[in-house]
Amino acid sequence: MSYLEINNLQKDYSDFILSLSFSVEKGELVTILGPSGSGKSTLLSLISGIESVDKGEIKIDGKDITKLPISKRGISMVFQDFSLFPGMNTKKNIEYGMKEKNSKKRDQKTEELLNTIGLPGYGKRKVTTLSGGEAQRVALARAIASEPDILLLDEPLSALDAPLRKKLRGSIRAIHDAFSTTMLYVTHDREEAFAISDKILIMKDGKVEAFGTPEELYRNPPTLFTAFFTGDGTALPASLIYGDGIEGSVFFRPESVTVSEESLEGGLYPNHLVFNNVEVLSAEYTGPGYMLGLSFRGMPMIAFSPLKPKKRLVSLMILMDSVKKIKS
Repeated sequence: MSYLEINNLQKDYSDFILSLSFSVEKGELVTILGPSGSGKSTLLSLISGIESVDKGEIKIDGKDITKLPISKRGISMVFQDFSLFPGMNTKKNIEYGMKEKNSKKRDQKTEELLNTIGLPGYGKRKVTTLSGGEAQRVALARAIASEPDILLLDEPLSALDAPLRKKLRGSIRAIHDAFSTTMLYVTHDREEAFAISDKILIMKDGKVEAFGTPEELYRNPPTLFTAFFTGDGTALPASLIYGDGIEGSVFFRPESVTVSEESLEGGLYPNHLVFNNVEVLSAEYTGPGYMLGLSFRGMPMIAFSPLKPKKRLVSLMILMDSVKKIKS
């Protein structure tokens, strides 16, 4: 039995239906990833009790919490707007939801949390003087201090600039690892999801499109939507590779491609796909090399090359093990 079980959960709106099932193991950090309007925040609202469920059930550690009030669910939630209490200092904000009543133990736990989030000595600071990144870390510490069964985070870093987001996602993972709290983390940023997650749940149109580890979803995407939502790549008709009558697509990542300015004889490379006379349309410098925009028989392709091609027409070679066949 999984720690969090979402069974046939459904919420109906006039223009949108959320309908899904999935489960999370105790102590996992699962990121919910998807485009705007896919139902990510709605899912958190249903789990937390902010919105009521139309059908299905939500269980935590075997207990059905579907109809319980918010205060009885054992869930904490962190939003993107921090929601700190401006009339309290940092210490009092963190202690607000603590179950511990012993003042000495409360002080010890607060100091431990401040050290974990990288803000030692900030207890007496007014929260109105904190930077955005500091305030978000305090909000995380306050949520953890209440010892929730599950912590929900709804795009907590989206209001921050990119360098600070990158720094703070490490803090979120550190907090998770320090307290082994089961977390559901909503974002639309795939880099963020890959960096901190044990597993990623990809949503599309209110449903689960894919669910797995970051490595599984990147290397073996089950759908084209998953493939492109988790990174760059090329999709071609499967019939182009396997012959007429074969349905679906083949997909491969740009780093799987070897670019040559010489024509390649396919028979010499039986374990590879070989394409000759591929036109170079663009070459964007990325630091480690060039991301090439290509065209083969009018079909777009993308490839990574450490060097910028000097010729307009190039050849490509892709190891067959890197090519994934996907049903459309």
